[in-house]
Amino acid sequence: MIGRRELVRALERRRVSDWVVIERAQELALADEARGLERREARTRATLIVHQDVPSGRGTARLELAALEGSAADLVDRALALAAAAVAPSWKSVAPAAPAKVTVLDPALARADLAQAAAAALRGLRRPAGATASASLELLREQVAVQSSAGLTARWTASQLRAEALVAAGDRSLAVAREARRLGDLGLPAALAGAAADLGLSAAAGAPEPGRCALVLTAEAMLHGGGHGVWAPFAAHADAALERRGLTRYRVGAPVAPGADRADEPLGIASDGALDFATGSAPVGEDGDAIRRFPLIERGVCVGVGLSAREAARRGRDPNGGVRNLVVAPGTWDGDAAAAAARRGRAVEVRRLRALSIDPYTGEASLELLLAVDHRGGAARPFTSGAVYLDLVAALARARRSAQLIARGPYLGPAAALIEDAELV
Repeated sequence: MIGRRELVRALERRRVSDWVVIERAQELALADEARGLERREARTRATLIVHQDVPSGRGTARLELAALEGSAADLVDRALALAAAAVAPSWKSVAPAAPAKVTVLDPALARADLAQAAAAALRGLRRPAGATASASLELLREQVAVQSSAGLTARWTASQLRAEALVAAGDRSLAVAREARRLGDLGLPAALAGAAADLGLSAAAGAPEPGRCALVLTAEAMLHGGGHGVWAPFAAHADAALERRGLTRYRVGAPVAPGADRADEPLGIASDGALDFATGSAPVGEDGDAIRRFPLIERGVCVGVGLSAREAARRGRDPNGGVRNLVVAPGTWDGDAAAAAARRGRAVEVRRLRALSIDPYTGEASLELLLAVDHRGGAARPFTSGAVYLDLVAALARARRSAQLIARGPYLGPAAALIEDAELV
């Protein structure tokens, strides 16, 4: 099997202009209650990145290697052939910076038997009253080694956890999914209890009533589908290559939306890839560049973008590892949907989404509701179905954000957001 040292020796023999090798030795364990399954797996993954300078520019190739069989020299030759076919304007690699100081390994899993830990976590899982729940838990522990031609050498161990569950009550069910670095951060008991409560609401739900309303996005709705959820357009618009080509709706130094800099609580967002135990954190990025915390939006104005090694070189800047975890500044709103309805006449509290579709270039989004509560006239009426169409960039730039914070996956920010003016259809 080809190892990192064999790849490095083959790269040095071929005089490649610049290269990075990333090797991941992974241990995986899965426990699934529904299927009565317990499984272990050990695997090695490697990434080979080569940059080759030629008179017409610089060619780059990236190989993701899952089966490390064959010859290291052949792999390097294949990468060089791909680089020669993808020559772009030249740029020079910057000197490597120190890796970020960040903790990404659950201490409880540092030496544990992962299969036993997964099975024990499921056995001890607290189930909600009045509902049944079956869960699966996947634990990953990986040892990562990074080496580059510029002299960068970094090693660390990381854990990655994913839990999925199906909560059922009567003839209704809800799926729950969580990702974290630590078992304690999965928050699975609270997620199961929340799903059971929402199943109780859905049993009494009626049909939606279209019309204007204030829109309250709870955590489950905001972060639907995992990742950055409704905040994803701000990560997409922080792509330096798109921003340089003018393909983003706002540029560095400009408000993200008209009036965003004059909002009562101007929006602030940062990328922090050095946030301990967040799923987007790592000491070194996928291209071997050091990861840093940097601001994206301050007081409603775009102030920064994610810089890969190539984009940083084109701008004469240092790379920052790109957008990783989004840290959204909290607001002062208390998160009370009923109080919002009393002030505005009607507030729709979105508990869960059926689907979330976002255009990454414009920020226009379609939110298909699975469960919501219509607060009006002192009453709260649950309903299912319906949709809301929003310009998420403009809506969130002017939204009120709750003072309560949550940390989930690659997101740290308000637990809820209040959009003053929306239309339910």
